[in-house]
Amino acid sequence: MANSIINKPVARIATNVFAGLLFKFVLDVIYSLIYRNYPLIQPLSDYLFAILIGVLILEMMYLANRYLNRHWEWNKNPYKRYFYQWGISVGISVWVAFVLRWLYKLSLSSFYYVSLMDEIILLVLLLLGVSIIVTVELSLFLLNKWRFSLAELERFKKENAEFQFETLRSQVNPHFLFNSLNTLSSLIYIDKDKASKFIRELSDVYRYILEHRGKEMVSLDREIAIAKSYLYLLSLRFDRNLKVEIRVEENTENWNIAPLTLQLLIENAVKHNIVSAAKPLAIVIEVKAGFLTVKNNLQKKDSKEYSSELGLKNIVSRYTYLTDKKVEIHESEKEFLVKIPLIRQK
Repeated sequence: MANSIINKPVARIATNVFAGLLFKFVLDVIYSLIYRNYPLIQPLSDYLFAILIGVLILEMMYLANRYLNRHWEWNKNPYKRYFYQWGISVGISVWVAFVLRWLYKLSLSSFYYVSLMDEIILLVLLLLGVSIIVTVELSLFLLNKWRFSLAELERFKKENAEFQFETLRSQVNPHFLFNSLNTLSSLIYIDKDKASKFIRELSDVYRYILEHRGKEMVSLDREIAIAKSYLYLLSLRFDRNLKVEIRVEENTENWNIAPLTLQLLIENAVKHNIVSAAKPLAIVIEVKAGFLTVKNNLQKKDSKEYSSELGLKNIVSRYTYLTDKKVEIHESEKEFLVKIPLIRQK
C-alpha cells in the first residue's frame, strides 16, 4: 500500500499536501495552547506556504531515499541505513523549513522578529515527524523481512520433508533391494561367511535409515561408519570396478552432518556413471577444514536411469536450512565434485 502511493507521483503529491496541512494544524494547536492570544485559524497564505514547505521536504526526502536505495540498501545493514536516512532527512527538513520560512517572512516585512521558543517547537516537531517517517519505513522493512523469513522457513520445512521422503524412497527402492538380494543369493552358494556379513551390513544400513530419517543431524563419524557398510554392499556387487578412498584429516566426532548425505552422494555417483572393468569408477571421500568432499571421475552413462533430480537439490536446500555455508557442486570434463559444509557440534 505504502509503496504503491510512493511510486505514483499524483498520489504521492496529494499525500504530501495533506501532510503539510496536518503539520501546520498541529503546530498551530501547540502555539494556541502556549500563547493565549494566538488564533487557531491562520491566513490562507500561511496554509499555502505550509503546503509548499511540506511538499518540498517530502519530495527531497523521497529523492534522497532513492539515492540511498542505490548505495546503502536496507538489506545490507538496516540500522546503519536508518541513521543515514534519518540524518539526511533531518538536514533536508531543517534547511527547507527554516531557511525558506525566514526568507518568506523577510520578504513580507523588512523587520522580522524571531522567537526562540517558536523555533525550538518547530525543530522538535520536525525531528519528531522525520523520526516517525523513517521509523515506519524501517518497521515495514523488518516486517516484510520477517514475513519473508517465515515463508522461507515453511519452504525449507517442506523441502526438508521432501528430502526425507526422497531419501527413504531412493534407498528402499525396488532396484536397490533387488540388486542387494540378487548379490545375496549368489553369495549364499559361493561364500556363506560373506553372505552372513552381507546380511549384517544390509541390516545396519536399513536400521540407520529408519532410525535417522526424522533427524536433522547426526555425528559425522556415525555417517561415515554407515557409509562403509553401504560401500561394502556395493563392493560385492561391483567387485574391483568400484574403488573408494576415504581420507580423514580431523576428528569426525566434532562435526555433524545431515543423515544419509554421504550415502546419497555415493549412490548418485554410482547411479549416473559407468562402473565396469574397462571403466572403473573411483570415488574419493575427504574430510578436511570443516568440509566433506565427495568426488568421482566422470564417465556418464549413455542411457540414464530414471531420476527425479531431487537428490542434490534437496541436499542444497537442506543445508541452506541448517547452516549459512553453501553446498558447492563442481563439474568438469573429467571430474564431478560435491563439497558439503560440516556443522560443528555445540
